[in-house]
Order: sequence, then structure tokens, then C-alpha cells
Amino acid sequence: MADQYPTHRRTVSGVDYQVGLSGGGPDPEWDAFVAQNPGGHHGQTSLWGQVKTASGWRAAHLVVTDQGRIVAGGQFLTRPILLGARVGYVTKGPLCPSDNPALADLVIDELLLACRAHHVGFLVIQPPRNGELVARQLAQRGFGPGWIELAPTATVLIDLIPDAEEILARMKRQTRQNIRRGEQRGIQVREGQESDLPAFHRLYAATNERYGTRPYSEQYFAEMWHILEPHGLLKLFLATHDAEPVSALLTIPFGDTVVASKLGWSGLYGDSRPNEVLFWEAIRWARAQGYRVFDFEGIDVEGAKAVLEGRPLPEALQETPTRFKLSFGGEVVLYPGPYDYIRHRLLRWMYNAVKPRLAAWSPAHQRLLSCVQGMQVAV
Repeated sequence: MADQYPTHRRTVSGVDYQVGLSGGGPDPEWDAFVAQNPGGHHGQTSLWGQVKTASGWRAAHLVVTDQGRIVAGGQFLTRPILLGARVGYVTKGPLCPSDNPALADLVIDELLLACRAHHVGFLVIQPPRNGELVARQLAQRGFGPGWIELAPTATVLIDLIPDAEEILARMKRQTRQNIRRGEQRGIQVREGQESDLPAFHRLYAATNERYGTRPYSEQYFAEMWHILEPHGLLKLFLATHDAEPVSALLTIPFGDTVVASKLGWSGLYGDSRPNEVLFWEAIRWARAQGYRVFDFEGIDVEGAKAVLEGRPLPEALQETPTRFKLSFGGEVVLYPGPYDYIRHRLLRWMYNAVKPRLAAWSPAHQRLLSCVQGMQVAV
């Protein structure tokens, strides 16, 4: 493994495990473990760690092996904030067998020790998609429900195993009609190259401006391309009208899943439905390449709960990306949310006392967000 640190032995339930830290550069062995793990996500790969390293974070992954085989672990990223103190986070991890609480507890214990060694005072962990066991163990170790969402806790998944016509038939009738309308009106979709990143960023920045959010820089996406694309972990699609890029979708194929990471739309030619055509072509591409799942990468949690409980979508969500994504007829799923931990006991008590009010107190909310900016895995 890249940049290995000395390992040490931990015995749990009669099994001798070797525990070590690996960090800095690419680690194909760790990345292969992540890709094959049931809860694996690109945010746990050393390649993603490199993406975040390029924007000021320090990456390391805790690795637990049994007789030379990786069985558990987690990548964490840290960053200094004030007077030598650091914040840290683990997105979609740590990865542990879902039937081995003792091993999960060992991994959490070692993560806390590693964070102490890295002078991390504030740690956020968002468990993987199959991380119910990890979530329970975190609660037992003093972690509390967090408010900094590192990755979506609700999303829509399209099953890519059926044929294309069946996938299309599961969509809302209006969505199918919009796709056909867009195709009839000349919307075409092509695969993007590195030279298309400026066009993508213009569209992406325009979308952020409409929603009042701050976009990542064009340089950030250029770094992503240089690190991920050679490994097949980045794919760009552009929808055009008379050869003019109208909307663009950046996706991250990893494991058996293609994640729809970031959408950009100029706001033009809305009647020609470029976004519906764009997503449909990305879904078709993912299926043709042998992927099993297309992930829309996030919807509103309350909207997801309403759908799962058989209730109508709240009125406030009727004209939002959540409704757009639901119209493609996929499965709505909920994942474990974030947990956070402050190492200093007094500060932890104070933080837990005010945490319920943070989301409603906008100035404090924004200051804390600025301290942990860049944690989100969803680019």
C-alpha cells in the first residue's frame, strides 16, 4: 500500500487483526476493497482522497487486515482550522462487515485514535449505505446525530437490469413525453471530453446562480478530471441544441453504480426538455456499459419519507429537483445520516447543548459551514 505506516496487532473475539494507516498517494489495493464492498462508495477511495488533497485536505485510510486480506477500514480527511486544531470527516464509511459489531467497534476506536494523533478536535462520520451497524456503534461511542450532511441521506435509484423499454415504462408519463419531445425538437446528447469542462462549468455556475449557491471552481473540476477520468471514474455528458451546449451532467461510475454528480443548465430551451433527454441518455449509457444502478445523488429527505409512507409530495417540493428526479420512476431509499463528535469533553457538552439550534441560527450555521467547507462528497 502507498505510504504505509507501521502496523500494530489488535485481537478481537479471538481473531488477530493487523491495523495500520496508509495515506497520501494512490492505493489500488484499498480501492479494490472499496469497490467490492457492499457499502463501497467512491468517496472512500484513495483517488477521491487525492481530489480532496488538491483542495487542501489531508487524506489517510485506516486499514484492518486478517491474514493479509483487507476486511475493514475507513478513509478520513482532515484540515486545519484554528491554532493547530483540525476538523476531520469520514464519508460513506467506515466499511465493516454488517454482522461483526466487535470489528466495527475496533475500527471506530482506531479512527478515534488516529484522529487524536492528527489533532482532530471535531469529527463527522456518515456511515455507508449498509451502515446501520456502524451507526449504532457510533451512538454507543458518544457520537450524536449530526447536521453536516456529507453525502445525500435520501436518493432515487434506477435499476438498470431490465431492458430500456421497461425502464422507460416505469417513468411518469409526462417524463416519457418530455423525452420524446426533446428528441423531436433536436436535443442531442454527446459524451464530453476534457476540452468541454469550461462549457460544463459555465452551465453548472449558471445553475448555482439560479439557486443562490456557491459553485466549485473550474480548477476543482479540472483536478477531478486529471485524477479520476484516467481510471474510468468520471464521465461527462452534454445536451446540445443546434450544437450549442444547453445542459451538462457530470457522473461518477464506480463499482456497479453510476452516480449523477452535478448538473448544469443554461436555463434556455426549457420547452425542448434538454435535462430529461440528458438524464435518459446517461441512464442508457450506464446500462449499455453493464452498470446495475443509476443513482440520482440526492433528494429532499422529507420528500423521500413522504413517498415511502405513501403520502403526496409536499407542496413546497412540487417545483424542485426532487420532483424532477422522482419523475424517472426509480426506487426511493434512505441511508444513515451523519454523526459528529467533539473530543474535548467540555466543548462537546457545550456543542451538544446548542446543536439543535444551529440549523435555525443562520449566522452561526454559515460560520460553521465555512469551517468544514469541502466535506461534501457530492462534488
